[in-house]
Amino acid sequence: MPVNIARFYKREKFELDCETITPMFLGNASQETELRAAPFKGLLRYWWRVAEGAKYPSPAKLLTAENTIFGSPDQEYGGKSQVTVEAMALSSLTAINVNLPDPGLVAHPECERTDGQTNPLNYLAGMGLIHYRKGILHSYFAPGENFRLRITVGSGAQRAVQSTLRLIDAFGAIGSRSRNGWGCFAWNKAMDVSGLSFRKFIDAFDRDYPHCLGADDKGLLLWKTKDSRTTWQDCMKDLAEVYISIRAGSRQKGIPKLDVNLGNPPERHLLGYPVTNHNIMKPGWGRQGRHASALRLIVRKETDGHRGYILHLPHLFSEVMWQNGTQEQIKIWQKVHVTLDKLCRRVVTKEVRS
Repeated sequence: MPVNIARFYKREKFELDCETITPMFLGNASQETELRAAPFKGLLRYWWRVAEGAKYPSPAKLLTAENTIFGSPDQEYGGKSQVTVEAMALSSLTAINVNLPDPGLVAHPECERTDGQTNPLNYLAGMGLIHYRKGILHSYFAPGENFRLRITVGSGAQRAVQSTLRLIDAFGAIGSRSRNGWGCFAWNKAMDVSGLSFRKFIDAFDRDYPHCLGADDKGLLLWKTKDSRTTWQDCMKDLAEVYISIRAGSRQKGIPKLDVNLGNPPERHLLGYPVTNHNIMKPGWGRQGRHASALRLIVRKETDGHRGYILHLPHLFSEVMWQNGTQEQIKIWQKVHVTLDKLCRRVVTKEVRS
C-alpha cells in the first residue's frame, strides 16, 4: 500500500478557543453532555463536504477524498487520518440540568390547544430535549463556557481544513437539535463570510446531499434577524418566530403557510421529515422515515449583542422519498426565500463563484 508521507511530517496545528453561545446538548452514550473530540471531528467532516463537495462529481469520489483526509477503517481507500482533534475545557464546563429561562410565548396559528401560542425554546428543541411540563430532560453545557479545540493537520489537507474552519466559525453548532440553534459556538465575535465560494441555487439540485453554499440573484442564501438581542434566549425567540412563519404562515405578517395536507408529499415536508402529526404512509416515509432540514438556524454573540442567522444549504431532497421532481422542490424553496426576505435581512457579502 502506498504511504502518504504528508501524514507524518509538516503538520500544522490550529488552537481555537471557543465560547458556547446557546445550550449545548453534546450527549454521550447515555445522552448526557460530555466534552469529547469525536463529535467535533464529525463536525469537521460535515462542513468539509460543504466547503469542498462541489469539486467532486459523485458521492463515491467525494467519499474517497473525505476518507483520504479524515481516515477510514478501509486501508486501501482511506486508512490513517491526516487530522487529529482534541477538545479540552478552559472553564468549569460542568454539565448542568437546570431549566432554561422563559423568553415568553410566540404566536403559532396551529397550536389550537394553547390558544395559538407556544414556548419558542420548546418549539426549537422538539421532542426529546425539553418536556412541556417536566422541563429539561438531559444535561447541557451552559452559554458562556469556554473550551479549546486543538486540530492537527497534515500538509496535504491544510488548505481544505482551513476553508472548513471558516465555515464552522460562521455557522457551527454541535449536539442535539444543532440545526435549530442549539449548541452554537464560535471563536470569533464577528461572522466573516466574505469571499466564500458558492454555487448558483438552482444548480445545487444536481445532488441529494449538502455540498456547497448557495446563492440566488439576491445573493448568498444567508439571512439575519432584524434586531440584535441582549440574551441568547431572546434571539432564539426571534428565530422561532421566523421559522414558525415559514412553516405555518402568519396572517398578521402576510405570510402564506407551506401546506401540510395537500400534495404528495405536501410542501412543508420538504423542510424536513418527520412532521408532527403529519406522517406520510408510503415507501421511504412512514414512522421511520427521516430527512434532515436544509435550513440551519444559528445564534452568534457579536459586539452589539446576540444575532440570529438562517442558512439554506441547497440540495436535492432524497429521490427515494420525493418523486415530484426537482422543479417542484425549487419552487417551494423560492417561496421560503421570499418569506425570509420579508422577515429578515440578507447578509451582504462578496462571494466567490465556484
